[in-house]
Amino acid sequence: MIEEREIYRAIGELAYVIAKVSDRLQLEEKKAFYDIIEKELNFDAWSAESRFEILDEKVHPTIEHAYNEAIHEFKIHKDKLTPELKAITLKVMKRIANAYHPSEIKDFIIDRLEKDLKQL
Repeated sequence: MIEEREIYRAIGELAYVIAKVSDRLQLEEKKAFYDIIEKELNFDAWSAESRFEILDEKVHPTIEHAYNEAIHEFKIHKDKLTPELKAITLKVMKRIANAYHPSEIKDFIIDRLEKDLKQL
């Protein structure tokens, strides 16, 4: 259970990366994140939400650092990273990327994520 919580936190971290690409998180992007994450993760959304909030309000990591941290968590807990969780991760990221201001950078991050998830 703890491993899955860490995976959901990593999903929150990746969502932060996608939302932060525009260099400034807008209120609309935050609302979209919460709506999407609650719909896709249901009961487990709180783990992703808490990680997103900590990064946004306190830590402010670079996009690269946050992405690498999330992938590191996936690697640590790859035995619990089921094909279903991988699919949910990609679905959430794509929905967040398309919610506000789609961009080539967001598409690049999604492509990179797809490749990284396939290697796990």
